[in-house]
Amino acid sequence: MGEDETRAAADGAPAAPAFEPLLYVHAVVVSALTAVVLMLWLALFYAVETALWENGFVESNRWMFPVICLPFSLAVGLLVKHLKAPTAMTESLTDSIAGDTSRIEWRRFPVSALQALVSLFSGAAVGPEGGLGLLASQVAAWYGHVLRIPAGRRPRLVYAGVASAYNGLLQNPLFTGVLGVELSETKAAGRTSLPANLIGGAVGYAVFLALGMPSLAGILGLEPVKYIRALDVLLILVTALLGIALAAVTAVLFKVATRVLGRFRDDVGRALAAGVVFSLAGAAAPILMFSGESQVQTVVEHPARYGAALLLVMALAKLALLAVAFRGGFLGGAIFPSIFALVCVALALDLVLPAADPTVLVAGMMVGFMVVMFRTPFMVILLTAFMLEASIDLLALIVLAVAAVLIVSPLLQRAAAKRTAAAEAPGGRDAG
Repeated sequence: MGEDETRAAADGAPAAPAFEPLLYVHAVVVSALTAVVLMLWLALFYAVETALWENGFVESNRWMFPVICLPFSLAVGLLVKHLKAPTAMTESLTDSIAGDTSRIEWRRFPVSALQALVSLFSGAAVGPEGGLGLLASQVAAWYGHVLRIPAGRRPRLVYAGVASAYNGLLQNPLFTGVLGVELSETKAAGRTSLPANLIGGAVGYAVFLALGMPSLAGILGLEPVKYIRALDVLLILVTALLGIALAAVTAVLFKVATRVLGRFRDDVGRALAAGVVFSLAGAAAPILMFSGESQVQTVVEHPARYGAALLLVMALAKLALLAVAFRGGFLGGAIFPSIFALVCVALALDLVLPAADPTVLVAGMMVGFMVVMFRTPFMVILLTAFMLEASIDLLALIVLAVAAVLIVSPLLQRAAAKRTAAAEAPGGRDAG
């Protein structure tokens, strides 16, 4: 630790990063290493998933869903019970970006990598992004240990590695930089690690691009917004409010899943119970399973095939399955499954509002839902604009919708808190 860092620590203030060119050389190296390792992990995942699920026999025989799903669900439970494998209940995207790096157990990389894979192979409604941050942090922690880098400097290497993973996956060199800045408001380590974060993000982006990782920009396949109408302003504000409401519904679904699956005291039984749910859902409607990354494109291409009512049911079912996966002990991410649900709701609205622009509806839903769920508005602006390939006009609408959500959501939270307090007070609805 340098003199400036020591003085700042004594004052109780976050330390200003010293000029350490060698450390940033390490950041470049660890970012490239992390990108290559995780690109190989993703390649393995996509290859096995394709072989398991995307073949004619499985696709034409839905009874095969439980045949494949249940053994992998069993593996999830066994890994959690006997090897203490990580789950989505304990790992999050924000923790991997600006969490406590002093407790990273790099020796558990094989268990973490296997747990993320079997969770995804089961067909659970989780995305691959969930395990990437954890795996990236473990690779970077291993690098710091092997090269005997002082403990005080290792967090910057971890953040560089995590930024490399996420920016590479999204094929956006700025994603974790924006997220890191927002998280640094409450995480002091994020302030000193921003240069390494930016370096890692740029390196990861370059490596994934060089190795042929397809970009997620425009992945939803929606038509770009060419110009803005007065109606679009109203619609994006209304759908942003609907996104807030859907986030509240999601919170309820997570509470229900926690209560139901919490009855299983054994990790194996809990994972198998979740696997049974996935098996039934997969046999009935395979489009609801997996991350939703490719399934959402099918919905966008033919929304009228489903109809507005069924699209709303699909959205709620997807979020319920996400809750079951998280509370069942599976390791994965919530971003892609959530986007599937948000697109379903937006397209249902589009079917009953022919004058609406579906891209504007999706943008509003994403903003309202994700600002509430992740509490990182600038990251949400960047992610929404990136995935919708937003024009400058649509970007202006997205920014307006985020502002509206930031104004309205605290008011709604206070109103909900008052209702809860009134219900729990003596003589309230829950009294007696």
